[in-house]
Amino acid sequence: MKTKPIPLFAIIFGATILQIANGVLGVIVPLQLGLAKTSATGIGLVVTAYSVGFLIGCLKSPGIIRNIGHIRAFAALAAIFAISSLLFMTVDWPPAWALLRFAGGFTAAGLYAVIESWVTDHAPATGRGRLLAIYMICNKAGLMLGQGVLALGDPLDIGFYFLAGVCAVVSIIPVSLTRTGGPPTRDVATLSFLELYRIAPIGIVGCVGAGLVNPTMLGLMPVYGLEIGVGAQHIPLLVVAAQMGTFLLQWPLGWFSDRVDRRWVIVLATVGSSVVGLVLVAAGDVGLPYLLILFSLWGGFALSIYSVCIVHAGDHVDRNQFVPLVSSLMLAWAIGASAGPPLGAIAMELFGAVGLLYFVTTISAMIGGFALWRMNRRGPVAAEDRDAFINIPASSPVTGGLVGNIDRPPAKAKTP
Repeated sequence: MKTKPIPLFAIIFGATILQIANGVLGVIVPLQLGLAKTSATGIGLVVTAYSVGFLIGCLKSPGIIRNIGHIRAFAALAAIFAISSLLFMTVDWPPAWALLRFAGGFTAAGLYAVIESWVTDHAPATGRGRLLAIYMICNKAGLMLGQGVLALGDPLDIGFYFLAGVCAVVSIIPVSLTRTGGPPTRDVATLSFLELYRIAPIGIVGCVGAGLVNPTMLGLMPVYGLEIGVGAQHIPLLVVAAQMGTFLLQWPLGWFSDRVDRRWVIVLATVGSSVVGLVLVAAGDVGLPYLLILFSLWGGFALSIYSVCIVHAGDHVDRNQFVPLVSSLMLAWAIGASAGPPLGAIAMELFGAVGLLYFVTTISAMIGGFALWRMNRRGPVAAEDRDAFINIPASSPVTGGLVGNIDRPPAKAKTP
């Protein structure tokens, strides 16, 4: 008897619930550490523990899934994620919190590898692009919901960790109830970083730079907010505003990148985020409404750099190389995300709250400067050789399989 296809909406629902848990923990952990007067360096190490765990999870999760299967792997990893979330309520020691965040990053990488391999394998032959768009919107909505719900309660309430644990457990339900087995397990193909640089130097430099900037800013933003005098209950709104900025600018920037040399869009995004960063340095605490606008603009520019860099790199390879290209650039991003938070924390120790802005602004400016330099070394890709822009999430290396199966028209033929 032929098995029925797995209901993709149930898998996407599970991913959305997981993002709620991720959104809660990504803000509440550094916020509570900041309220406890933990040093910026200590908070940076706790924040980077998640990225280090995520990087190792990207490398190890394919073997785990291959050995025990998709459903068992998902259930086991989600259970570990839930346990690590609940244990925050029982310990009050930053090194222990770093270990728990490491476990959260490791399991999150494996969970999204399971989800995205399932979506890739069972997505219909037509409409993959729409499916990816729905997946991205639901993921972003879940993340912002988890971050925003923190503004509704006491930032010191340990019940938020309970909420994150419950969300991780709930995500198991739609996966475990399916009657189908998991998709075939495939190793994630990658390219060497040297080969990546040879193919698209701006692609790998931009992805590493985005990894240095984005998780650092989002992870240490609660500490920054506390130091400039923003109320603890309003700080989650700053993070939500940065995420909301991607809804405002991601697709306009992608549409523009289909019509010009994408490197100009990378320069535009880095200049925009750098200018907003400098305005934040000069403004300080100008009031919550203005801060929300500024962080929304910053997020719209800075959080868009990763996708534009990947699509730019994809313009330089054949279709059969696109999947390993995306997987490799995802790992490059994770390496940057592992190094960024402690460096940003050191900058905050040296210069105060504005040290965070100095760090992310400097890295963004360096990406833009490198892009300008490379534009003098290599001509643009011909319009007929570029595919239409697509928003690519930094969730797992398996994303390359989902994106690579989308039949994208030439950039000039259709707007995103």
